[in-house]
Amino acid sequence: MCAINLNSIFCCVQNALLQNITPNLRAVSVLVISERSFETTFYYDKQPSEDEEELASLTDTYIICDFSSPYYKTEFNVEVISYPNAIPQATFFVYHRYEE
Repeated sequence: MCAINLNSIFCCVQNALLQNITPNLRAVSVLVISERSFETTFYYDKQPSEDEEELASLTDTYIICDFSSPYYKTEFNVEVISYPNAIPQATFFVYHRYEE
């Protein structure tokens, strides 16, 4: 069992996001909680539709599959923060749309 590798998380989450990004999605961040756990947060401009919630959940499922192990714990959040309100800074963003 080894500590979480940031490069592995970054690649995993970006790969999981493929074809799951909608115009309403402002950003996706990852916050490392400990050596064996991290949190993925989806930030939407307005309340996500049922389809958007399903896409976010599907993305989380892909992430869980990559880190499926009794040694790792992942958490998943969805937040609505309307533009131009600032998105809280995280360990790093794996996706962030362009905003003036």
